[in-house]
Amino acid sequence: MSSFPAVLIGEDVFFEHDAHAYLDADGLTQRMSVTQAIKIAGLIDYSMVHPGVLELAAARGRLVHQASALLDRGEDLRDYEIPSACEPYIEAYARFCREMGFTPYPEWVERPMIVEMFGHRVGMTPDAVGTIDGVPTVLERKATSAAHPSWAIQTAGYEEGLRIAGLQIRQRVAVQLLRTGKYHPFFYEDQGDSQIFADAFRLAAWKVKHKLARLA
Repeated sequence: MSSFPAVLIGEDVFFEHDAHAYLDADGLTQRMSVTQAIKIAGLIDYSMVHPGVLELAAARGRLVHQASALLDRGEDLRDYEIPSACEPYIEAYARFCREMGFTPYPEWVERPMIVEMFGHRVGMTPDAVGTIDGVPTVLERKATSAAHPSWAIQTAGYEEGLRIAGLQIRQRVAVQLLRTGKYHPFFYEDQGDSQIFADAFRLAAWKVKHKLARLA
């Protein structure tokens, strides 16, 4: 293992948003992220979706995430110009927070991290950390019309990373935000999700090492 600090958080992480690349303390060494590992391992495959559709969905998702993060930090969205196509998703998130009682920790909203996990250094940016009915929770926002089982594995990776960083998470939740302004929460309780994430990450790292895949 390198001599880098075991945990890097926030401004200590070199995170290139456009490339979604996590660079370690030297500013040069790229580290695989939780989402990259899940994709490379084959748990997610959007190859059958038209690239134009993916691009539009990704752009909308980024805007929805940015606006939701502002809400989590206590900002007033009236101070910002929100595209009309994103408004129903943001309304859905605000309704989720209000009705489910999610209280975010502002300092842990979309905070990039690099942590040492099972022999590797792993990058991640959980969407939000907070509480639901007093229970410490890691939350993922998903502005998509279809739920995906990989969300359970993604949140398991985040839970482990946050534990290494010193936060004891007791609950994993993904909230599906819909264009109707409604939401659907998914609570993940299967303890085996953590092992699946570990296996997926090791497989992805093996594929990258042997040039069967590369970090985008």
